[in-house]
Amino acid sequence: MPYSVNPKTETAGAYVPVVWYLLNLLALPIIGFVVLLMISMNARPEQVVRRAHAKAGVYMSILGAILIGSGVGIAWLLLGNTGNFWTWAIVWAIVLHTSFVLWGMIALAQAIGGKPPYFPKSLM
Repeated sequence: MPYSVNPKTETAGAYVPVVWYLLNLLALPIIGFVVLLMISMNARPEQVVRRAHAKAGVYMSILGAILIGSGVGIAWLLLGNTGNFWTWAIVWAIVLHTSFVLWGMIALAQAIGGKPPYFPKSLM
């Protein structure tokens, strides 16, 4: 039985930027972001879904770094080097990191299905 979707459609390879986003979070932190940034900059205009996932991955990576860094920084200013600070910083980082990984898994499912990412909507 032949495939129902032409593999050379605009959705071909839309999962690649999302895989690099997840690699950035889980295995190769700086290398994954650099590759994701290169994919985002070199995405062809006719690959609408791939370009949307690449941009979403870059935005979410930057947003995650800003949220984790600012939350830990504010806690440091308010609590100083205390046990409360370290508890807050670890819980804050774990919760946000897990949230961004879950977003990546949902985005991967969307990319495999050939759909644009749910968030951020401004990329569509």
